[in-house]
Amino acid sequence: MIRNLMLLCGPASSVLYLTSIDVVARRQHPEYHGYRSQLVSELFALGSPTRRSLMRMTAPYHLLVFAFAGGVWQSAMGRRRVKVAALMLAGYGATSLVGGLYAPMDLRGTPDSRRDRRHLAVTLVMSTFTETAMVLGAFAGGRRFRVYSLLTAAVAVAFAGLTGYLARPMPGPTPGVGLAERVNIYASMGWLGVLAAALWRQHGRR
Repeated sequence: MIRNLMLLCGPASSVLYLTSIDVVARRQHPEYHGYRSQLVSELFALGSPTRRSLMRMTAPYHLLVFAFAGGVWQSAMGRRRVKVAALMLAGYGATSLVGGLYAPMDLRGTPDSRRDRRHLAVTLVMSTFTETAMVLGAFAGGRRFRVYSLLTAAVAVAFAGLTGYLARPMPGPTPGVGLAERVNIYASMGWLGVLAAALWRQHGRR
């Protein structure tokens, strides 16, 4: 029962995060929120009107991520790659927490921002943790789950690269950058739910 509850924390964390960035932030500050042309990191930027409310939601979000990583570890059943995937999820959670507190980006247009460079470095580390978790976590299920996981990892990498390309005109207009980044984020967040379902199903069969 405890393991199953920990596995449920994965999809719960995804729902909380996506609701925070695209429902709560949008309703509170529609004048600042832009699905199409704004990076999600700008919602957490220092000085942004959305940062305070979103940061309040990061504490339960990261607790859910850590609990889910523990559930994946307990569900590994001796499979080393699944255990490493659990560690990668925990690494993502830790990096995301530290990055949000100590390496947020500045508001768009801040000249010669050192914070933006630190934020980019932390984002690359987080992405590495996430992609590694998906590739190794692909072995937590059967063939169809493996194919789905690897395709999801490929989509996430492709749209992360597209996001970086579309963000190059900053601080100028960046049409499409928000949509590209959200494909990456939603695909990765959705994978957590499918991983939880796959592990839950395995234990149910056993």
